[in-house]
Amino acid sequence: MGLFSANYNKPGPGVEKDVPPKPRFFIFFDVLKRKFWHIIKINLMFVLFNLPALFVAFIVASNFLQKLKIDEGLGDFYVRFFLAAIMTLIPVITIGPVQAGITYILRNYSREEHSFIWWDFKENFIKNFKQGMIITVIDIVVMYILGIAINFYTSQSGLIYVAATSFIFLSLIVFMIMHLYIYPMLVTVHLSIKDIYRNAFIFSILKLLPNVLFLALNMIIAYAAFYNIVAGLLIYVLILPGFMGLMNNFYVNPIIKKYVLTENATPAEPEEEDDEEEGESFYKKDYRKNEADGEAEASDEE
Repeated sequence: MGLFSANYNKPGPGVEKDVPPKPRFFIFFDVLKRKFWHIIKINLMFVLFNLPALFVAFIVASNFLQKLKIDEGLGDFYVRFFLAAIMTLIPVITIGPVQAGITYILRNYSREEHSFIWWDFKENFIKNFKQGMIITVIDIVVMYILGIAINFYTSQSGLIYVAATSFIFLSLIVFMIMHLYIYPMLVTVHLSIKDIYRNAFIFSILKLLPNVLFLALNMIIAYAAFYNIVAGLLIYVLILPGFMGLMNNFYVNPIIKKYVLTENATPAEPEEEDDEEEGESFYKKDYRKNEADGEAEASDEE
């Protein structure tokens, strides 16, 4: 072998044994870097298909802020739009089937799995259409009622009304936290609407302090993005929902995987149950992918 010739037959150092897994905090930024342009595409889809939801969220936000009047040109409109944007980002008000399709793709990214953006979106939009629309209607009704209740109780005086107002605000916070979990559960496991909301409520209480802190992080990011109205609109259209959706999926998916038990769910495809591992039917059919297929698909995309 010559002095300057490379020996390609010499084995490399390989991977060291017992190397601890990389923290998910760093994995998040690795995925964000690798999938950045895909997330922009997903974000544009989110904004386009959720325009009706943004309009409804604006109406609901105005219902919450009935007593707030800001006489500074567009200031009043901006405050209401900001609150409406937050409702779509959490997401408390959204077009359910659209959110299901977007969440499926971002959930796969959070698990470092491949996803075909348009086809996976379309498949999960159709697959989850009925449950997604039911969730949309429930959320709009609940948020509108909470807005009416807040305006009513805050206009009253007395200790009992202060207690009632505090309870309504706490209910609103819990309801928003629940939506960190609702759509990831919808696209991952086979559960009824009642069980999805029940599990989301349990998760919101089970991890109350981390959930509150994570919800606060969402709010801080949204506020920072909209600190300037023009920049905020641009960031919202280009990256904000996709970024926050990926971040939220990174947070909730390990919790869902750890705590949602297979015996509580309805089998996905009973006719194929004999060919699956025990408990496999709990998950929607693509939850555990074949590694070889995943690598082949990833090479097609990259």
